[in-house]
Amino acid sequence: MRIQLELPEEDVQELQALMKDARIDTYKDLFSNALTLLHWAGQEVKAGNSIASLNDNENRVKILSVPMLDRLARAAQRQAAAASEPTLAGAKK
Repeated sequence: MRIQLELPEEDVQELQALMKDARIDTYKDLFSNALTLLHWAGQEVKAGNSIASLNDNENRVKILSVPMLDRLARAAQRQAAAASEPTLAGAKK
């Protein structure tokens, strides 16, 4: 499958700098790595975990908030709540 994107020049320059720093040669490899990270993060928030940055020197934790991950976490919470509700068939009369 071919996917084509139009990005502002500033974003392209940021991507190219990231690729250089990470020694990534192709956009395909860059996006493959990004998708791997995004998939992992999605699985983690669906499991009820938070994605965070830890700074041991400053004893600080910073929780990542990304709209897509926040939506996945809320959907997982709704599914868990629905699964724990008693069904009509299992309810006592």
